[in-house]
Amino acid sequence: MRNKKFIWFTSVIVVLYFATISVFYQLPFATGLTIFQDVSRSHWAAYDIEYMYNQGLMKGRDETLFNFYPQAQMTRSELVALMLRVDGVDLATLDPAATSKFTDIPSIHWVNPVLADAQTLNMIPFKDVANGQFQPDQPITRGELAQAVVQSLHLEMTTSMEGVIPVTDIAGNPYEPAIQTMIANKYAKGYEDGTFRPDVIADRATVASLFAKALRETRPETKTDSTAKKGGGK
Repeated sequence: MRNKKFIWFTSVIVVLYFATISVFYQLPFATGLTIFQDVSRSHWAAYDIEYMYNQGLMKGRDETLFNFYPQAQMTRSELVALMLRVDGVDLATLDPAATSKFTDIPSIHWVNPVLADAQTLNMIPFKDVANGQFQPDQPITRGELAQAVVQSLHLEMTTSMEGVIPVTDIAGNPYEPAIQTMIANKYAKGYEDGTFRPDVIADRATVASLFAKALRETRPETKTDSTAKKGGGK
């Protein structure tokens, strides 16, 4: 009789334990998703997004909800901050009182210390800042993204298109050398119609993809999947 009561009591405790877990603790993502609940395993940039997260370089915008917003735009300020992280800078150590040379940055804007450090490190990828305007909240383009990857990883420029499919719409573009370098190294590629679309806004998934592919190749110690391929991103 005692054994039956013990078993019954134990069963009740176990049931209550798992019921409590189900109520007070929920996984941040469902089966079939990455660590972000808005990025499925089948998403074309899923592996690259997780890689950037695992390296501490990119995170979600809703940390409590674990959303990455892969189709959202990235601003110029966010891109330069990412470039510094890629270059090994701990943004928490930057002087919060530092200011940049740009005249359109409000004194209370969070990017001020980032830009001050980026100027010193030559980490400003935009070709239209000679007039002193940075446009901190403007979305970045695919051409600017290519320049940012090349610049922050200190890649050697190349014009060789041997073994890759060239794109048809970058001639004369201010970011042409950087785009060619990305394509030549298979860190990026064009669309099916043979274009790169350098002036199109780059979403967060594309940012993660281009950076991740270049980083895994130039810093092989950071690879987390031996089956990862260098190509495949947009």
